[in-house]
Amino acid sequence: MEMAYIRNKKIKGKTYYYVVEGKLDKRGRVKQKVLLYLGNIDNIVKVFNFYKQKN
Repeated sequence: MEMAYIRNKKIKGKTYYYVVEGKLDKRGRVKQKVLLYLGNIDNIVKVFNFYKQKN
């Protein structure tokens, strides 16, 4: 079973976001693989506004 979701991670007091994929290994534990680095919330909002203006 594979699932992709957004994970947040705090590093030195700042929150960063990643799109990760969770896979079950043979023992039934979840292994996460980072698919895409999104950055901090300011970066996400900036990119969102950029694409919103283009459309």
